[in-house]
Amino acid sequence: MALPSKSKFLKFLSHRTIPILFFVSALVTWPVLAEMELFEEFYKLSREYEDWDLDEFALLIVNLSVALFASVVFQGSKIRRISHQREAERRRAERNACHDPLTGLNNRRAFGDALGAISRQAKDGETRVMAVIDLDRFKPVNDLFGHAAGDATLVAVAQRLHDTMGGQSILARIGGDEFSVIFDTSCDPGVAERLVRKMLLALEEAIEFEDHHIFIGCSIGLVKWGCKNAPDEALRQADKALYAAKEKGKGQFAWYDAELDKKSQERAEIEADLRLAILNSEIQPWFQPIIQIGTNKLVGFEVLARWTHATRGSIPPDVFIEIAEDSGQISKLGYALLQKACVAARNWDAALNVSFNISPYQFHDPRLVHRIADILADSAFSANRLTIEVTESAIIHDFTAARDKLMALKDIGISVALDDFGTGYSSLASLRKLPFDRIKIDRSFVTDIAREPQNQRIVSGIMALANGLDLAVTAEGIETVDDLAFLQALDCPLGQGYLFDKALPAEQVAWFLDSKWSDLCVDPNLTEQSHATAPKQAL
Repeated sequence: MALPSKSKFLKFLSHRTIPILFFVSALVTWPVLAEMELFEEFYKLSREYEDWDLDEFALLIVNLSVALFASVVFQGSKIRRISHQREAERRRAERNACHDPLTGLNNRRAFGDALGAISRQAKDGETRVMAVIDLDRFKPVNDLFGHAAGDATLVAVAQRLHDTMGGQSILARIGGDEFSVIFDTSCDPGVAERLVRKMLLALEEAIEFEDHHIFIGCSIGLVKWGCKNAPDEALRQADKALYAAKEKGKGQFAWYDAELDKKSQERAEIEADLRLAILNSEIQPWFQPIIQIGTNKLVGFEVLARWTHATRGSIPPDVFIEIAEDSGQISKLGYALLQKACVAARNWDAALNVSFNISPYQFHDPRLVHRIADILADSAFSANRLTIEVTESAIIHDFTAARDKLMALKDIGISVALDDFGTGYSSLASLRKLPFDRIKIDRSFVTDIAREPQNQRIVSGIMALANGLDLAVTAEGIETVDDLAFLQALDCPLGQGYLFDKALPAEQVAWFLDSKWSDLCVDPNLTEQSHATAPKQAL
């Protein structure tokens, strides 16, 4: 037979049962003592041995009995308190195992248990809506205001989400700034979507912490879950939908769909193939001509990345470069591509320069300048023939660090250019604080400029600014004769685009130089109609 547990035994020995046991024991032993005439024997013994003071001895026994009873009652009360404390600790441990200690919400474990219970109890065909919520702009809260502010923000978020959901929905914090919801059975997709919109609005409102107003937001992924299906698969699909919502921009929500999942799987396969492509040098530098607009003379090339996959064919640069950035492979790819470009261009005419775009992720490499210097030395390519282009997103967060890095590049003879000028938020500050030699006007302002009066005014203003700061200018995306004519009228010094030529592989550049270098002119057969625009992404 199984022994009773210790906790049950302690509960039995409570202050109520101890007196009962005492009196029951007295009732049982009294008749036994009377039957054996022990009281009379004790009396005779006390008379015969009066000098022993047996009556005092009896009084001592009575006193000890009372003391023993009091001790038993006290110990029973103490045991009861210990039992209650241990029970409270057990309940607290169980709660901590299933709840987030900061927000009080269900944790990942409890959320998984809830999913499993729903799946086991669900009827055939039963569906529920699940959501994964990820906070936007949360990391800067800890960086700017401290972790106490971050904790207060998470508590406020949890409360707002709980107030918005209502009903029997299940809310959990499943990560640092990630939450998940299983909506009530009464919430069909339409109702769930309305609640999600309310969540987005609720989290856009300021969160007050001490003297600060903290503004965050969230992105939400939604999935319609067939409750008999595996819960893990539903969570994976909700994560995919969340990723799609973030791609749409902050403060958005998106539903899962199979086509989205297919694209995500394809992206994962490309990422795996990209690692091998970089290792096997499959990604090659191509060169797009840069022309002196006033004289139609070739002055150099911009290096562009091209990848021809063994089975997928040509993969657009804007696809694989984004994957390289997200997967942390962009620096390895960038340095390998620059090395190949320098080797290919070192024997070209010394008057030809090479422009190379550095990814914002690669620009933050603390060894960037040393790595580029090593590449120039290994390839025997002159530093004064290289222009490093950076976008504003690479420098906007720390102008001081960016200035130091750009000056270090200039100190070894490299020119620096600000790429995609006009698309950022602080371009004037960039020009004022940083030592650029040249700016490149983004193609979105140049292509079809002859037909876009607003773009004409923007480009005219950029040219006036550049002339005032004594900066060279390159206009990207020149595709028609009319575009070229407008830029010529503004005395824009340099240009590139399909009107002159598309990017060429290194082995074709020699032919290009032999046929056009001496006197490169615009093909008179080109019309005003733009060429079909192919994706362009420079490293």
